[in-house]
Amino acid sequence: MTKDYFSRKDRKRGCLTYLSGKTTLVLSLILFLFMLGNIRVNSAQNTIKIIGSDEIIQTPITIIGKVVDEIGEPLIGVSVTIKNEKTGTITESDGSYKINVKNTDAILVFSYLGYLNQEIKVGNKNIINVTLDENTKMLDEVVVVGYGTMKKSDLSGAVVQVKADELLAGNPSSSINQALQGRLAGVSVTQDDGAPGGGINLQVRGINSFSTDSQPLYIVDGIPFVPPTSPQSAENRDNSVEPTGNALSFINPHDIASIEVLKDASATAIYGSRGANGVVIITTKQGEKGKPKIEFTTNISISSLRKKVEVLDAYHYARYRNEQQDNGAFYDGGSFTQYTYPTPGIWKYTTNNGTVVNGEYTPSPEDFLSPGWYSGTDPAGGVWNQWVEGTDWQDQIFQTGISQEYNLQISGANDRGNYSFSGNYTTQDGIIENTGFDRYTLRANIGQKITRNITVGLNLNYTNSVTDFAKGNSLDYSILRSALLYPSTIYYGDYSQSEDLLWLSANPRTYVESAKNELASSNIFASSYLSVNLMKGLTFRQNLGLNNFFNERSTYYNRDTGEGRLGTTNGRGGWSDNRRSHTTTESMLTFNKVFNKIHSLNVVGAVTFEQTMLTEKAMSASQFPTDFTENYDMGAALLPDALKSNRTRSRLFSVLGRTNYVLNNKYIFTASFRRDGSSKFHSAKFKYANFASGAFAWRASEEEFIKNLNIFDNLKLRLSFGQTGNQGIQDYQTMYTLKVSNYPIGGGQTSGFAGDHVYNENLKWETTDQYNAGIDFGFLNNRLSMTVDYYHKKTKDLLQNVKIPPSSGYGYRLVNFGTVTNEGLEFTVAYDILTGNPFKWSVNGNLSFNKNRISDLNADQFSNRLWYKADNVFIQRNGMPIGAIYGYVEDGFYDNEAEVRANPTYANADAATVKSMIGEIKYRENMDIIGDTNPDYTFGITNNFSWKDFTFSFFIQGVQGNDIFNGNLMNVTLYNTTNIPTAVYDGRWTSDTRETATWPKATNQPKRTWLISDRYIEDGSYIRLKNINIGYTFQKPKFCKDINSINVYASASNLLTITDYSWYDPDVNAFGSDPARRGVDIYSYPASRTFSFGLKVQF
Repeated sequence: MTKDYFSRKDRKRGCLTYLSGKTTLVLSLILFLFMLGNIRVNSAQNTIKIIGSDEIIQTPITIIGKVVDEIGEPLIGVSVTIKNEKTGTITESDGSYKINVKNTDAILVFSYLGYLNQEIKVGNKNIINVTLDENTKMLDEVVVVGYGTMKKSDLSGAVVQVKADELLAGNPSSSINQALQGRLAGVSVTQDDGAPGGGINLQVRGINSFSTDSQPLYIVDGIPFVPPTSPQSAENRDNSVEPTGNALSFINPHDIASIEVLKDASATAIYGSRGANGVVIITTKQGEKGKPKIEFTTNISISSLRKKVEVLDAYHYARYRNEQQDNGAFYDGGSFTQYTYPTPGIWKYTTNNGTVVNGEYTPSPEDFLSPGWYSGTDPAGGVWNQWVEGTDWQDQIFQTGISQEYNLQISGANDRGNYSFSGNYTTQDGIIENTGFDRYTLRANIGQKITRNITVGLNLNYTNSVTDFAKGNSLDYSILRSALLYPSTIYYGDYSQSEDLLWLSANPRTYVESAKNELASSNIFASSYLSVNLMKGLTFRQNLGLNNFFNERSTYYNRDTGEGRLGTTNGRGGWSDNRRSHTTTESMLTFNKVFNKIHSLNVVGAVTFEQTMLTEKAMSASQFPTDFTENYDMGAALLPDALKSNRTRSRLFSVLGRTNYVLNNKYIFTASFRRDGSSKFHSAKFKYANFASGAFAWRASEEEFIKNLNIFDNLKLRLSFGQTGNQGIQDYQTMYTLKVSNYPIGGGQTSGFAGDHVYNENLKWETTDQYNAGIDFGFLNNRLSMTVDYYHKKTKDLLQNVKIPPSSGYGYRLVNFGTVTNEGLEFTVAYDILTGNPFKWSVNGNLSFNKNRISDLNADQFSNRLWYKADNVFIQRNGMPIGAIYGYVEDGFYDNEAEVRANPTYANADAATVKSMIGEIKYRENMDIIGDTNPDYTFGITNNFSWKDFTFSFFIQGVQGNDIFNGNLMNVTLYNTTNIPTAVYDGRWTSDTRETATWPKATNQPKRTWLISDRYIEDGSYIRLKNINIGYTFQKPKFCKDINSINVYASASNLLTITDYSWYDPDVNAFGSDPARRGVDIYSYPASRTFSFGLKVQF
């Protein structure tokens, strides 16, 4: 009798072969297979089971244990994973965990934020208890400060750090400051407009002055980076709004390692006269030890107009024009004129003999949507015509823009040195045709140890860029203005002009095809250093810096453009350029030592010298014999303008020092001092100025009584005070300078010298006193951290121009007077909500409040002219902020003659004048403050998710409470022959809409809405889904062993914006960094919605 040596369970599984026969045969077969090493044998209860070796590996081993910190307290939420596997668990509230492993060779990985990871092999253990050590490296993270570095734990001032890779992950940007928008508390980033390579304004803790530049000081690899000044177009006129460039578009964002923003005076006072507006320190990437790294990044972006401004179509435009004529005849006492624009109903037209009669044809809306012309004759012989095809001129200038970027970086390091080389090419097509930005950058960062104690290094960056601006060099002639003003009637595809607008504007297509406005720029930024370790803890460093910019502006407007046909212009062109050279030398000693393990001392002392030289030239001309050569042959023009040139030089000499002392890792004391001497101040009394600061911080979380609370992982209180300055004025304002001038004598013109300006030798520095109080929190093993800062800044002795009597021969004089105060609160929160595998979720947010106030003025004063249609828009008044808008307050509309007569202005007016005012705007008697361009608060929120190798993030950014002066709306409603926004048409006053009207009646009288009033002040608040990104990383792909990772991503920018602002985009600042004229929108380049697709390969 034979026995069944296999269980029924195994037979049902089908994983074994059923055998019956003699036992010896079976055992022999089993022995043979066992010798092959592929099976194990299990015999029990008359059953022999053959088990594959893989099944043995899958037999689970249960491991249990507990995870605690250095003092034995259980850690909750510690990630416990099996190395090189996707499975894992986290610890419970008592620190315990339970996990199954496949075999004794498994390695457990214990990880927790703020602690060092531990890896433990299972072996023959079933119970594994773990004590995690605090990650002191994380606590001692190094941040870059003025003239050196510090451990983050030793900071006593308000300094915020951000890693560039975090900003740029899935968020393509041509400049790093653009990527900073909404990311940092107390740092406001606004766009001049949405143009490729367009200007970006960065402000730290409000505006300190309304006459000098409000931009922060930029430091790149320890050397001041002086942004270029874009040359104005040579044929620039007073009412122009010049496009500006972006100061940091010359730096490849992929080259940047980190950015530190120094906000309070204890951090910025070491930069003295240039620290009042804050300091932005940029550190570029250096090579890291290990095998050489190669990284290639590329992306392609597709951009389109986010929203259009709705204007009248052809049908409603025709109705509006005819309504103007009717109202003109009825209210203004005029007579009917020939009607060119048909309207529904009985159509009025002119017969051959000039008599106005009623026609028999009633056009319908469909007629205006059909292509072609519609014409006919009436029985009396009158001929009438109408166009019936509408044109959306915005569609004729806007396009879908394609952008591409390619970046290659090679880096490495060893014990003797390091290197990093990179190249970048970026090309951006604008959403307005024939606008764009192209940039090439090359960078080399090299460091080398010459001896054990001597190190040298060189950082070299070259950038070349070309920007094609939106065409049109003034408010009167700009492509956006033309697209909005031109009637939505026939399409002038041959670039011919609307006869009604010859004096006012030009065919938008002419600016797309026939105008040039180009800026070519090149930059060489180099810094080198020699570092010598003189003794243990004492280092000498010599820095040399060179920053050379060359900018060339080229413009030409042919005969079809407004500029080119004005009068007898016959084409207008110009060339202008500037060259700026900035050199820096710094000699610095640094002492860094720890005494008796409880005293830490860091001392820095330095002497610096800087020189800036600027050369400018410009030429312009008109009446060119042909448009073919454009401005390449300026000598061919029959009417050249006067040539312009300028050259200036300024110098700054400084002595500085800083001491940072830490006692017992708890009490931190910081003091700094700087003495600046500037050539901009001529008088020996005011040439030099001293700037000092002091700060104290207490790491309360290191105290035993705080530790015993078991609440705070980090608790630090900070207090600081300091003084900084501002010398942001043009050169030679304190000296008497001469210029060549012609004057009449003896019946002719004679050249001589005349004073260039009214100088003031008693000018002195603006000074800013700042107090700061802050507190840093850390909870839940520092998974939740928060920073709160309060600051109070007071800037006095403002440098500003004041009007002087015309009899002096000059318009303004630069003087010191006035005070500006900024006071604010800043909140930053970071929370790692989920930290285990495979899913992670973290949130970062910031919220900033700032209040700005002017004081100590002798009287109200106004900013320089905004443009000739709107003088004195911004007022400087005691108790009000910089950016207060001054104008009339509207009080409804005149509905009848009695209301008109009630106004003293029209009490004795003639009947025709009174009647003409019906349906017009009523204004209150006195002008008042009608707007404030400063926001109440700004905020940003980032959510980051990851699951295995997938990542997803979205960023929401917003501004609340700021007003915008919508100069576009004022300009497009000034005239009687142009198109108008649909909202103006829908809200116009008629006899039937007296109670609901929001705009005055249609009339053929232009410029009725010329007055600055609250009508043009709009709420600029917005909430924006700034960026959304999804990506996947292939780790060590099998198809190429040399590739470490491949990251692919897709992102969208400006995907959704919630705002009440009526125009293209609320993030706009037409006058760039001019602090006195912020929050103005005048035909600004619209922002775009962008979709990007990218690839990043690391070798």
